[in-house]
Amino acid sequence: MYPKDLFPSQLLFHIKPYYISIFTYRKQPVFQDKYACELLLNVLTYNKYALDYLVYAFVIMPDHLHIVFHPCKVPISQVVRKNMGNFTRYYQKYTGRNQPVWEQDYYELQVKDYPGLQKIREHIHTNPLRNGLENEIGTYYYSSYRFYEKNSEDFFLLLNRLQL
Repeated sequence: MYPKDLFPSQLLFHIKPYYISIFTYRKQPVFQDKYACELLLNVLTYNKYALDYLVYAFVIMPDHLHIVFHPCKVPISQVVRKNMGNFTRYYQKYTGRNQPVWEQDYYELQVKDYPGLQKIREHIHTNPLRNGLENEIGTYYYSSYRFYEKNSEDFFLLLNRLQL
């Protein structure tokens, strides 16, 4: 059994969430394009149900993605590989260019507990502010911030609400 919408600090799961950061190839600003962002969100949402994983936080920056995946049945490497591969295939079709989209390597950190997950989520949500993309937290659209802090319905098919 795995958690549907919970990651309580008092429980230890045999499969823990992972914080993933992945950059675009040569840090190209792929996600300055709204349609590229929407395509990535569609791929992530489709694969969430196909691969059976949870998503606790994300932000799509112009040249990278931060996301917290909680794999339930497949290894994290397969979750990342499938999402990046599917996005690349559809993005290449959309642009008509057969160029790499993602860097080969990505950063992966297994989240040990709920306080660690809260810190990571805060780091993800303040990333647009730290990178000068917004002047106030919560105004950047391609982020899970409003889902949590403003109780927004944005991205509700993709995200799983954290509860204590």
